[in-house]
Amino acid sequence: MEVEQLLDRAREHATELAIARDMAEKSAIENEVLYDSEQTRRQAAESLARAARQLSSLETVSKVPEQILEQIKFILPFERGILFLEDVNGEPGVAAHHGLPKSAPLNELRYMVQKDGQDSDMYDAVARMKEPIQIGDVAKLQGWKQPDWLPKDHSWMGMPLFFNEKVMGMLVLTRSQAWAFNKDDAITANSFAVQASIAIENARLYDELNRFNQMMERMVSERVEELNKTYITLEKLDKNKSTFIQVAAHELRTPLTVIKGYLGMMSGHPAMQENESLTQAVEGVMRGTDRLHQIVNSMLDVARLENQILTPHLEALPIAPILRLLQKEFQNDFESRNIIFTLDEDLSNYPTLNVDAELLQKALNNVVINAIKFTPDNGAVSIHLESVSDEEMGPSTEIQIKDTGIGIDSSNLEIIFEKLFQLGDVALHSSGRATFKAGGPGLGLAITAGIIKAHGGRIWAESPGYDEKKLQGSTFYIRLPVPKK
Repeated sequence: MEVEQLLDRAREHATELAIARDMAEKSAIENEVLYDSEQTRRQAAESLARAARQLSSLETVSKVPEQILEQIKFILPFERGILFLEDVNGEPGVAAHHGLPKSAPLNELRYMVQKDGQDSDMYDAVARMKEPIQIGDVAKLQGWKQPDWLPKDHSWMGMPLFFNEKVMGMLVLTRSQAWAFNKDDAITANSFAVQASIAIENARLYDELNRFNQMMERMVSERVEELNKTYITLEKLDKNKSTFIQVAAHELRTPLTVIKGYLGMMSGHPAMQENESLTQAVEGVMRGTDRLHQIVNSMLDVARLENQILTPHLEALPIAPILRLLQKEFQNDFESRNIIFTLDEDLSNYPTLNVDAELLQKALNNVVINAIKFTPDNGAVSIHLESVSDEEMGPSTEIQIKDTGIGIDSSNLEIIFEKLFQLGDVALHSSGRATFKAGGPGLGLAITAGIIKAHGGRIWAESPGYDEKKLQGSTFYIRLPVPKK
């Protein structure tokens, strides 16, 4: 009895061991399946990552479609792959394909399903509905239609391509066997379709940016060419203007010299001295001739400046005598217009400057004449000196000529130093240098700028703006370098 019990227990134990062994084997198989499945998923994830990197490196739309099919081939093998993309009119067309006949009429390629006597386009179902569709066996799908030249693969899978809710197209993969795609394949393919959509959009944006840059470069190039042509034309016009000034000055100087000579002879003739009216007439003609002679000399100065043959004869001189002479020369003009003129009293503290006294006097005269012309009666003109440090010249003496006149528009602050530019009204042209708002030949400030530049200095003007009522005035600044000891 005990022996039988022992045998029963042994048989039970053996049965339990067999069951345990079966369970262990089954568990091992399941673990192996899970491991293989996990490995497959991991490989798919790595393949997706590689494909994403490859697609993101593409910079032109033309390269992306072929690469999309090329990359998904390594992730999810297929017999045939077709990439549909919409054109600018929203119409889908084949952008790339693998596995189709070379002579296939791609513009006819459509997948249709007939239902209730009407054909329904699979593109509308997939791309426009933004939902992936997987068909296990198209041969068993009632109403399935595709071109006769297209091999009929049984397994069909379509993934939508869209970005920011904007439809781009559809990716179609097929296999010859039925039910060849599983759920994991659909998830992988759809994930890839998302990456493909991003790659297409990025490439489109890059293409648009490139086209925009090319357009801008072309426009800039065209504008530069136009500006170069304009610059060359302006150079020629400027040269013609300078040539005219030079020729006109030389042509006028000779007859003026003759006129002044004869006027001198006439004024010394006894018959002229006995006739007061003739004497006044000759004096009037002489004044006009002197004024014209001044203009001719200014024209010659401009020509010399243009040709860079105006060379200052520099001497170490104090600035005070030049400014005192300036005050004396324009005293009558200030009194005739009732303009108050002020000059710094203590000028002895300023260092001597290397200047050509005659040229500097001429430069300052032109600025003072400008101040008188554009300052109404009962206004004021002042000259102030300062010792300053210039960024380029170093220690310098700054001459400030300020008026309470009508001011200068900001758009004219640079151009007033160009030859023949006039601030005054040509209709009010006057030979008098003190006439209010009288237009002149437009040479004075250009000569001044050239002289100051020839001295190694610089000149500029500042003004709150042009206003004949508020009379905001303007200030001309002239900086001359202090010679190094």
